[in-house]
Amino acid sequence: MRMRYATFLVLACAGPLFANDFPTRARVEFVLDCMEQSKLPAEEAMYKCSCAIDRIAEKVDYEKWVDMATVANGMTIAGERGGVMRDMKDGRTIAASWRQLQADAKKACFINPK
Repeated sequence: MRMRYATFLVLACAGPLFANDFPTRARVEFVLDCMEQSKLPAEEAMYKCSCAIDRIAEKVDYEKWVDMATVANGMTIAGERGGVMRDMKDGRTIAASWRQLQADAKKACFINPK
């Protein structure tokens, strides 16, 4: 009987551990950037921005998030270097998805845009 409970406990905890694979450093960088951009008092911004990165982590894994951010940010580079991202077949779609993911997370956590 104890073995059943132990197995259940391990399986119940395993899902959430793998569902949020964002490294702490990435979370902190997102929260600090979000806090800097918001017009909220620091403590309120910290809670709301932490909520936003948690929402994002629920929707996509970290590797996909990095790929989306790379394409979206790379498209803004002027000249030939940015052209690589702009010329990607699905580049605009990926960038739009990244921006929408952020907007949805911020809206859900009551972070108003400037």
